[in-house]
Amino acid sequence: MTVFCPDGYITTVKAIAAAARRWFADWFTALEKATTLQPGTELESPIEKAVRIFSQPPIPDDWRQAFEEIKTKTGDRLRNLLHEGQLHGYYFDKDGRHTISREFWATAEADGVLESGVYWPFGRPSRLYEERTNYALFLLQSELDTLLSVEPAKKGPLPRSRISDLVAALRELGGLPTRQAQYEALRELPQFQQFKITRVDFREAARHVPRGRGRKSRQETRQE
Repeated sequence: MTVFCPDGYITTVKAIAAAARRWFADWFTALEKATTLQPGTELESPIEKAVRIFSQPPIPDDWRQAFEEIKTKTGDRLRNLLHEGQLHGYYFDKDGRHTISREFWATAEADGVLESGVYWPFGRPSRLYEERTNYALFLLQSELDTLLSVEPAKKGPLPRSRISDLVAALRELGGLPTRQAQYEALRELPQFQQFKITRVDFREAARHVPRGRGRKSRQETRQE
């Protein structure tokens, strides 16, 4: 079902897609290439393409875990910005526009609200047959654009003394399906946010972390 969106606003589904493309650009580009192009999608805008992937994801099985992680990280980051007051959530009723309080986003009631795009002012119904008032949730397009246009601070190189930390973190990410997915996940870990993790850094760490049993290298796959 298509949700009417007032001029100047954006649905939360599109906001999550737009933020994912901005904050995790390299990973998201790789994800788009890994998905199957459907007929009629050739002329999609980047945001429309991102929304399609998030809402009806033809994601290969070996990308599914990484896909869920990037979606969760994006939603959590937007929720933190809402709680900090850098973004605001809005809904409309017959009396006009209403702003959702910052405090709401720190409560359990906010779980899943951004992802669903539905706000329940009196809480979700506890029974299937129970009906409660709910509204479509929007963000202000200009607020989101401002946040997404801010360039991140320039990152410094990873000190050689931190390679051992990189190796330890890579071991913990052994469950991700590909080296590319592991690389993207490493770059987003809080302990490495201030550093630029290069491919050289990653390859050096990866030499100390063998591939999981049953995982094949690119060369092994080509030889089959």
